[in-house]
Amino acid sequence: MFETITIGERDGSPLHADLYRPEGINAPLIVAASGGGWRRGGRQGLDRWGQYFAKSGFAFASVDYARAASGSIWPRNAEDVAAGLSYFGRDGARHGVDVERIGALGVSAGAHLTALALLSHRFETPQVRCFAGIYGVYDLMAHWQADLAAHAKPGEDPTERMLGATPFDDPQRFHDASPLRQITYGKAMPVFLSWGHADRDVSPQQSAAFATALKQAGYAVRCREFKEAGHFWFSEEDPEHASSLAAQVAPDLLRFFERSLAAETRALTKPARAIG
Repeated sequence: MFETITIGERDGSPLHADLYRPEGINAPLIVAASGGGWRRGGRQGLDRWGQYFAKSGFAFASVDYARAASGSIWPRNAEDVAAGLSYFGRDGARHGVDVERIGALGVSAGAHLTALALLSHRFETPQVRCFAGIYGVYDLMAHWQADLAAHAKPGEDPTERMLGATPFDDPQRFHDASPLRQITYGKAMPVFLSWGHADRDVSPQQSAAFATALKQAGYAVRCREFKEAGHFWFSEEDPEHASSLAAQVAPDLLRFFERSLAAETRALTKPARAIG
């Protein structure tokens, strides 16, 4: 079952989510944010994964967030992802999902925003049991430097565009927007990370360094690395197409959510907050 629902609004414009549901009620839910370099893309980019997880017994909601189409957009984009998580934590039962069993997934820029919403105390989110990040950006200073060295022209860097500054204009802004810099000791959730060693858009070191820092802080981290994989494969490939990289990661990802969102699991990202 698939439907587009309204989960909030921003500046008079509605925020939507594409919700995929299995038969029955009280299904565990995965709230997902798609990629697109913070500027392009949309929630429809995860349609294949919504269908895949619904067939596997999970509800799956791909949520809207603001894109940097005309300039700086942070922290609004992360606030939108946090708002999507909060909507389902508050009102998910209306859609037949179990609000006690919510996980999160992000892809590329969506992985950055979701990880940030979950780790930073700047954003309010409900109880979320686990997070899966696919070739995400987790340290914006390092990403800005890598882009500048590789191919971005001064003033056209996507990170700079999204934040509205360089790290030398506003180093605190880059720190506050970097999930890796928000990791603290505490009650740690399970995390699944996947990336390719041939990625030319987001350095593989982004995920590797994030995994190391999470482990050092006591998080249970599972990694799936692909030697020959570049970027885009998760969104562009069909997880049910046997020869695809998406199909190779799908069983691991499914097992991760099955274990993390099992009825008896109670792992949280941070102390629960009242969501009004």
